[in-house]
Amino acid sequence: MTTRADRDRPSRLAPRALVPAALLVGLAACAPPEQPALHGEGEGGAAWISGTVNERFQQVGDQFAGFSATMFEVAHRYRELHWAIEDDNRAYARYQTEKIRDAIELGIIRRPGRAESARALFLGAPVEELLHAIEEGDDEALRREFGEFTAACNQCHVAEDMAFVMVGAPPERSSVVLPPSNER
Repeated sequence: MTTRADRDRPSRLAPRALVPAALLVGLAACAPPEQPALHGEGEGGAAWISGTVNERFQQVGDQFAGFSATMFEVAHRYRELHWAIEDDNRAYARYQTEKIRDAIELGIIRRPGRAESARALFLGAPVEELLHAIEEGDDEALRREFGEFTAACNQCHVAEDMAFVMVGAPPERSSVVLPPSNER
């Protein structure tokens, strides 16, 4: 017969039964998660990146489109720089000049063949002198240095057999950044 004391005493079986259950739960938690199925459009679908690790890195690198992607970014930033100068927004002009320099440096990493022209004709004095003019606050000097900066862009294009790409100040405003007087 079971006494009340027997019923109130913890069973030795209970802890022993919990050990295998805890092990099963622990092992299930360690199992690798199920990989989602890849779906998508285009050649290869969402599984377009395949092959060895080196081949996959090459495929990802190819998506950056060499120096043309760099120039796409630089064109956008050049427009913003022009309007920052027109608006006398010197902080934004400095920011855009620095970002142009950074974008070209990153482009050189992807396409080192562009380094010689970029560094010799553009990244040195034209960038540094424009940054200096931005800080000085002399409007005439700033406009002159922006003209020199633009000329350096075009000299680099000629040196890279891209003379058909001549840049200049945009004829109409396309920036979404407001002049400082229109701050919200």
